[in-house]
Amino acid sequence: MVSEIDELLTTISALSDRIDALGGDDPDRLDLEQRRDELRLRARALADAGRHPASIAAEIEMLENRLLEIDQLFITKGYSEKHLHHTIQDPGAYSHTINRLLEAEHQNEITEIRERLDHLRSIEPTTGA
Repeated sequence: MVSEIDELLTTISALSDRIDALGGDDPDRLDLEQRRDELRLRARALADAGRHPASIAAEIEMLENRLLEIDQLFITKGYSEKHLHHTIQDPGAYSHTINRLLEAEHQNEITEIRERLDHLRSIEPTTGA
């Protein structure tokens, strides 16, 4: 017996093959891509519905830990920045530059992690099948 998710994956794969065979300006391309995206969302929902709550909690914990790891890379304000403020020199000049570079380097990952966390937290736990 073929499950709904198997049928969805077969259909998604067939749509991808058809899309790959089309030219970039083919009028059917947009409709096929939209249909494929809808089926992907349905497959994702089915896969999520079958996940054990402990699995979801473990993934959430792992992603939160990764955000903490990234956050710990940033340089916090030192004594000069906290207490002496700006005198002749900017005491945070180096840390601002380094933090800006770190933020640029990790921004995509941070965004992806936050989106994934939002999604995981939105999954309704199953009551059993």
